[in-house]
Amino acid sequence: MLTRAAGWARRMPQPPSWWADFAAHLATQRHPFYAADVIADTARLLLTTTAISPSDLLTRARQDSPQLVGALTDFFRAHGRLIPPDDPADAKAAVRRERRIEATPAPLRPEVWGFAYSLLAQRDQARQLGLRPNQLKTIEIRLDTVRDLGIHLHARGHTSWASVSTAHLEAFLAKNPARRASWLAGLRQFFSYAHRTRAVLRDPTGSVTAAQHRDFTDPL
Repeated sequence: MLTRAAGWARRMPQPPSWWADFAAHLATQRHPFYAADVIADTARLLLTTTAISPSDLLTRARQDSPQLVGALTDFFRAHGRLIPPDDPADAKAAVRRERRIEATPAPLRPEVWGFAYSLLAQRDQARQLGLRPNQLKTIEIRLDTVRDLGIHLHARGHTSWASVSTAHLEAFLAKNPARRASWLAGLRQFFSYAHRTRAVLRDPTGSVTAAQHRDFTDPL
């Protein structure tokens, strides 16, 4: 995979200073096939834009290559390359979001970073259109749900969101019937994002309802 990254670097007039670190990060955090795809897609994005700084590149990725947002954010955060917001309240909210995302098992974390950014982008868009934006607390609740699902799945051997089925979601939701409707709302949003960015081939929430299912057996 590092050889492939070097090959793409030769195609770029001037690879960004973080390119080698990015490839090394992917090699230790992600499956080689996934990492190779991320390297290729990121290189193609860099070849079509002048956005080299982490924040500018993430903005461009959200527009043109949303499947890269999670992996890029995970790397830039891990290496201290993202500048925190200026507003104190936003900065505190960003810390709370990061704490929740970092609590997600590493193999499942990049998609959660991407999901968080998509929720923030929706919030900004609503503001621009004069609509009522999602509250930052609502975003944190959604991240709580996805983090808890990630911990639940990872404990059962899952290292990819693509392996999640409806049965796995039912087992998770059965852990707390009182919060089923709230959890399901968050999971629908997350898997809609994951399907849109090709992290999953199909949305496993499609046939799940808010009504409680009794006597459900937890699958592996």
